[in-house]
Amino acid sequence: MKRVLTVAALRTELLLAPRPRAALGVGKAAAPRLAKLLDRKRPAGVLVVGFSGATRAGLPPRTLLIADRAGDVSLPEELVTKAKELLPEAEVGPLVQVQAPAAPEEKASFSPDALAVDMESEALAAELSSQGVPFLILRCVLDALWEDLTRGPRLRWMGRALSCARKLGRGAWALAPLLEGGA
Repeated sequence: MKRVLTVAALRTELLLAPRPRAALGVGKAAAPRLAKLLDRKRPAGVLVVGFSGATRAGLPPRTLLIADRAGDVSLPEELVTKAKELLPEAEVGPLVQVQAPAAPEEKASFSPDALAVDMESEALAAELSSQGVPFLILRCVLDALWEDLTRGPRLRWMGRALSCARKLGRGAWALAPLLEGGA
């Protein structure tokens, strides 16, 4: 039986996610790595998980996000609706891909067109869509709108990253059956 593959940029984002799982690296370079992985393993679906930066003031750290769009790629409405039913606490909306961790002013410039920014979702969504692989994107807000991820004590970000990893893990376990066709 084919299984769902869970992917993220960083190993930290995958700490509690279901297996099989793979850390693909940060940014656009993750998409070719995913393509090679898909050539070797033909999963039932792919669950993209990871951290994000909020583009709206009402999204506090540790908020789960389900993407309905990543850049120009729309996710299947039926899958997104079912994902929201399984994770009612999650916010649903579009994500925007950035090249590097975004400063507060840059994050604010994307609102109201996006819930959050990240560095891989658009590239990974384009690859998965082009290969016809069912997928969902689940993100956790690491930095609130007016927080600058590149500043502040590392300990704060490390603690928050672990907290987000726990939420991503729980969310990934809840959503994986959707992509296996079991929900």
